[in-house]
Amino acid sequence: MALDGLHHLVLRVPDLADAEAFYRELFDLEVLFREGETETGEYGALPDDLDWAGATGRGVEPGMSFLGRDDFALALMEADGYANADRLDHVGLALDADDRDAVRDRATDLGCEYEEKGDALFVTDRYGVEWELNASSPPPETPFETLDV
Repeated sequence: MALDGLHHLVLRVPDLADAEAFYRELFDLEVLFREGETETGEYGALPDDLDWAGATGRGVEPGMSFLGRDDFALALMEADGYANADRLDHVGLALDADDRDAVRDRATDLGCEYEEKGDALFVTDRYGVEWELNASSPPPETPFETLDV
């Protein structure tokens, strides 16, 4: 099995807009895409020209910001208050589809829970760490439709 590298890393943060600005400045990252939820419960990608201030002004609840540069991708997820803000959400690894399927089989044998979404397999290990095994090429792209906001 070949792990091709880190696909992305997801951090939970207490203030998504603030954390996005901080990590963009710290690592000189660009916004790859943003995701949020409308007042009607629809979850999706924000239009490219809409920042968090504009989105929240239109009733969109922040969900995630994906930042990146070169082959590095950092995703930030809005935490439920400060209590959950200091934890890693999940680690995404890049590998091919055959190796992803082999990990799924081993995860099943080990009693791990998993969920498949498109090119990705999400495995929660016995220690509570979620691993996203992704066969798509980094940096990630949003799997959601763009919201009409």
